[in-house]
Amino acid sequence: MGMKATNLIILACATAISFTAAEDKPTTGEKSKSMLQKAEDKTAAAGHAIVNDTKKAGRAIEGVLMPDSDAHKVEVSINDSDITLPKKLGAGKTAFVVKNTGKEKHNFHIQGQGVDEKFLMGVAANDTKVMHVQLKPGTYHVTCPEKEKQGDAMKHTLTVE
Repeated sequence: MGMKATNLIILACATAISFTAAEDKPTTGEKSKSMLQKAEDKTAAAGHAIVNDTKKAGRAIEGVLMPDSDAHKVEVSINDSDITLPKKLGAGKTAFVVKNTGKEKHNFHIQGQGVDEKFLMGVAANDTKVMHVQLKPGTYHVTCPEKEKQGDAMKHTLTVE
């Protein structure tokens, strides 16, 4: 989950808890302050839990439809038995445009140099999603998590210079 998504979840939790607190119609200012403090504490705890769980499992991000204008665009094709992408890329903000030409849903997972990203929801057959990643020089591993046990065609090493 990206930082934007985490912030949105925290904001949504805070809003929902705040509305719940407001519905109780406290009779004194102290009761209201106490309820708001509890809501804030619960929201902070929920936010920390989300961030901690996300760090453990790798980040799952929601794909977007269009690459950012300041990102280097990289075409990726994924099907039921192969991932096709360049073997070498330059460092910097990169938009992986992942097109699924197969018949099954697939995901795109990139790991290395502090990056651990995959789509929250896989890429459906005949669909395309965009993943933005800040690439640093080094080696990255690209896989389709659902198919990586099926052989080397679904596992690639990417070198960033």
